[in-house]
Amino acid sequence: PPLHMPSLKGNPGRGGRKHLSTLTGCSLLVLGAFACLSIQRLAPSLRGSGPPQQSVPGLDLRAQELLDRISRKDAEISELKASLSLHYTEDAAVDLSLWQAAVEERDDIIVKLHGEAAQREGEVERLKSALGKGEGVVVKDMKAKEPVAVVPPSPPPKAGKVSSPSSFSSTTTTATATATDTSFASTTTLLIFTYKRSDYLTKTLNTILPLIPPGMGILISQDGHDPSVSSTISSFAAKFGGRNPVSAVRHEQKAGENGYQLLSQHYGFGLREAFGTKHDGPERVIVLEEDIEVAPDFFKFFGRMSVLLDDPAENLLCVSAWNDNGMRGYVKDETRAVRSDFFPGLGWMLTREVWEELEPIWPRGYWDDWLREPERRKGRKTIRPEVSRTFHFGKSGGTSNNVYSKYLDSIQLSSSDVDWASSDIGHLRSGAYDGALKASLLAAEAVTLADAASHSGPTDVRVTYSGLRGFEEAARRLGIMDNIKAGVPRT
Repeated sequence: PPLHMPSLKGNPGRGGRKHLSTLTGCSLLVLGAFACLSIQRLAPSLRGSGPPQQSVPGLDLRAQELLDRISRKDAEISELKASLSLHYTEDAAVDLSLWQAAVEERDDIIVKLHGEAAQREGEVERLKSALGKGEGVVVKDMKAKEPVAVVPPSPPPKAGKVSSPSSFSSTTTTATATATDTSFASTTTLLIFTYKRSDYLTKTLNTILPLIPPGMGILISQDGHDPSVSSTISSFAAKFGGRNPVSAVRHEQKAGENGYQLLSQHYGFGLREAFGTKHDGPERVIVLEEDIEVAPDFFKFFGRMSVLLDDPAENLLCVSAWNDNGMRGYVKDETRAVRSDFFPGLGWMLTREVWEELEPIWPRGYWDDWLREPERRKGRKTIRPEVSRTFHFGKSGGTSNNVYSKYLDSIQLSSSDVDWASSDIGHLRSGAYDGALKASLLAAEAVTLADAASHSGPTDVRVTYSGLRGFEEAARRLGIMDNIKAGVPRT
């Protein structure tokens, strides 16, 4: 259960932190023992009580996959323990929202750990039973998200004959790769929100037209009844032709609402229309707005990252094409992507599972800030590129009145067409990413904030700050966004 912390009201003194540290240590010790016990109890059921009579490559692969996922969860718990220790050893004021988010993330990890374990154990037993009977069985591959037909192993050879090695593994691997390569476009819908800026919509659709993969559906959600927007939608539907099915829906605005409320209600409407029903809707939706230009490899980036987004073990909220701090002069590696705690928006992709969680409680207004709250994020991460794959070019008619134009105008849009399909994304998996990030931070040269602000050499440097106020000061000195939402900086 969540810990009760009456001493955290306001700014706790040393006594409050000591009390919290004790509670945290006790809870994490119990948590660690609990997770270890789960793995120990689960491992025999996956590996079997003795040597298997016959090796079943598919079964062994899925059993090992489960053990690997549990190991990654255990690593997350260890990282969380270290993170909590760091948060409360400083004399700076404690932000209660950070603690609450950490506790919720910890609890969520444990729940997911046992959910994954129970689900995988059942699947392994079902697979073992079916293969033992010589039956064919359909396994839902976690990466392909498509049913993959698995051929049962050949019966034991008769005496005096030697059988050739089973082709089980190679058959499964080929089917998975094919499904992953061909299914992304047909199981993903591009959703574009528009209001009354037909010239902006025209520019956005012109950048999409030569890039969108064949077979991916396009849904344009129009807010209101602007005739020029309706005409633009009709003309582009003809341009896309039979290659990409284009449909449009219209949202009726409510009177007496402010711009942020109208936008949130339109978003909820459009997402409901895009995902449709479980039987005929897509597995993922890519969200764009009428004033966003996309990079040459925009869809390739999302296609490759969908492998991670579809994997429950990666604990992802979405994939975004936008880097809030991707200003010219601050980014350079167009092949690099990162995991972030912050939801950036401005060109992003979510799964049906996440939408089904959010849809019943969709807010009346301020949807993006609502999504960043710990109760919705639940410790989940966002994958985004170092160099943005979208550019926000709208200057007028937007809800925010261009309040962030200083940063938006200087964002660098990638001009490269990276071959994401052949890129290795193993380093972005949760079990590998945090350790590599820590190593790179420790390897960087520690400098003062003043030195970092004037640094222009080829080497990496590291600046240490304390708390959210320290981040805001450092961000302002370095010229990056100092904005913080729900206790999380725009990083």
